[in-house]
Amino acid sequence: MALVSSRRRSAALVAVLGLSLVAGGVAYAASAPAIQTSTPKFADQVTNIDVLRQQIKNYYGDPLAATGPAGTWASALNLDSNYAQEASSVAADGARWLATGWRGKASGMKAIVIDVDDTTLATWNYEIYSNWDYSSGTNADFVTNERFPAVPGMVTMVDQAKAEGYAIIVITGRPATQLTVTVGNLTKVGYPAPDLTFTKPAVAEYPLYLQTACAVEIAALKSCTTDHYKAATRGYIESLGYDIVANFGDQFSDFTGGFEDRTFKMPNPNYFLP
Repeated sequence: MALVSSRRRSAALVAVLGLSLVAGGVAYAASAPAIQTSTPKFADQVTNIDVLRQQIKNYYGDPLAATGPAGTWASALNLDSNYAQEASSVAADGARWLATGWRGKASGMKAIVIDVDDTTLATWNYEIYSNWDYSSGTNADFVTNERFPAVPGMVTMVDQAKAEGYAIIVITGRPATQLTVTVGNLTKVGYPAPDLTFTKPAVAEYPLYLQTACAVEIAALKSCTTDHYKAATRGYIESLGYDIVANFGDQFSDFTGGFEDRTFKMPNPNYFLP
């Protein structure tokens, strides 16, 4: 299902929570939720990792993909793949909701929130390059050189939202040092320039709302977890007078904490971020 949930809030609840983030704040727990899974008793209860990698290649319409820096990572994203069809379907569901499902009901300046990696920009080329072995150094090279293509269907959806008067707001877990190249990659592949873009700052540079929301983590000498950072930022956005009509993300942690009216989950079988 493309549609994860509908999270309607009363105007009173939004006002109280929005005010608390700015004035008093909501401090989140310092630990991130673990992946919920089970412990197999036998090997045949586990999908062999090489078989799984091949299944993912098939899903992306890239069955002969060769991994590694000398592999086929520079090949274009297959727009006829099952991945492209599913991503386009989610984007189309979001576009229909924005056009008809919420018309006339906004309690503030209407906005959409979009994540970056595997929500608006597809990182399949990096998965092939790295053989699903994330490295901050090699990933930063892809980010800096703006190598990621658009997620199928999402440029059309965002363009439509912009034309319908929605503010386009980006919230990403990428660090603040990658702000310029992130916006550059988005506009390079056809997205309109965002109205607001939030990247994750260093702890020493947290604005007041993050200092408050992440007080427990800061006291433990840790940075705010990505899901807490994103929830607090959505709350801050709504305290500015926006109503987040739809929130688009590829991780379920993109949606924890509320401050949105509906969520749309983009497909991503490559990694899990709690």
